[in-house]
Amino acid sequence: MPTRLQHVTRRLLTPLAALLGVLALTAATTATPVYKGTGWKAFTSVGVYSLSPDPYVIVFANATARTKLSKYFTVPAAQVTTSVGVKVTVSTTLDTTPVGTCPARHRIVVHYVYRPTGQSGISQARPCHANANGSAWGGHILMDNEYWTKPNWFSTNPTTNDNRRKNASTHELGHILGLDHPNTDVDKDGKVENSECVKTATGLKPIMCGPNRGNTSTADSGRFTTQYDIPGLRQMLRNYTLRQT
Repeated sequence: MPTRLQHVTRRLLTPLAALLGVLALTAATTATPVYKGTGWKAFTSVGVYSLSPDPYVIVFANATARTKLSKYFTVPAAQVTTSVGVKVTVSTTLDTTPVGTCPARHRIVVHYVYRPTGQSGISQARPCHANANGSAWGGHILMDNEYWTKPNWFSTNPTTNDNRRKNASTHELGHILGLDHPNTDVDKDGKVENSECVKTATGLKPIMCGPNRGNTSTADSGRFTTQYDIPGLRQMLRNYTLRQT
């Protein structure tokens, strides 16, 4: 049976500068479960320790959500399918499971709502986990419709504005699949701050770095980073088997 987890809210802010990143820990190097690596962190604080190898499906709370949001999940869903090995499908199915209730196993219900937390500009992930093994069950993603209904919400540049919508959607999907914010004290000032995360030589940060707008170049927007987020998801998948032994 699933367990409802604490709500996760994210305000999307511009990333700050950080140190040169290194490749994250890969699943193949571990013999025991690992819940944190360079640029990624498992969402253990809400009970998610692993990612199931069984398929997940993205569904929509209503026709408006499907029309507005389905295209924003196709790229990250395909990326997890091909690069992690867990099939994630964006369907046309409508699912009216209430936000306060976990949906069917491995369903991710996407909502298009105004200020889901009551605060401006904040979207929300509401993950569930399987009681038996702590794996990602599914849950609800509540996208703040202000990103679409308010002109130039993120940027006056239409391309940048839409890239940030893609990043926001992928970021929330990452929470449902079991990734937390991997922020760390890069500048060694004794504080872990907003958008303070490792980055690559080209300035690429984990899309899960929070709270942030992700990577806004067209080539990288709406994608889990191959240096950080993808190795984390691969380890989460490996954790599923390692936690059974």
